[in-house]
Amino acid sequence: MITSTSSAAWTTVAPCAGIDGYIPSEDLVRRKPNEVLEECGPLMADCAELCPFVLQCYERVRPESNRFDGVCAARTWVNGKPVAVAEGAPVLPKLTSRAGTCGTSSGVKAHRRLGEPLCGECRVTAQRAGARQAGAASIRKRASRGGRHSRIASRIDAATDTLRGTDLLKRN
Repeated sequence: MITSTSSAAWTTVAPCAGIDGYIPSEDLVRRKPNEVLEECGPLMADCAELCPFVLQCYERVRPESNRFDGVCAARTWVNGKPVAVAEGAPVLPKLTSRAGTCGTSSGVKAHRRLGEPLCGECRVTAQRAGARQAGAASIRKRASRGGRHSRIASRIDAATDTLRGTDLLKRN
């Protein structure tokens, strides 16, 4: 039986409402995958054939990010990975993020808190924040080679001229 923490009207009329077995016991999940599939196979097939809420169920349960074990969206999941798909199961869409406002620092934090990969906008925001944290010292300009060598040569010439005027260079 799928139990939910937030309300949604369809969860009470879903074909799986009140039926045990959609979330297998810990002992069953620890067994061989064939045993899990044998136990959950009929439930998975019923889910694909009878349930009009397959996509809503997937959106609500979010099996990948929650490391779900059981039957959801006409698939059997173990540790958030689908191990079997029922015949006739719909293709699952990419889930929208629950991170909030993407492209902001709060969006980046929310992705990380939820265990989601960063979206494109948040990835750019995180990279920029990392560059700001590194500070200006991490961005150095490279002196042109010609200018550097000529400065060193002019310093050597100046030092040599200075030493010629003293007794230090004359002794050598």
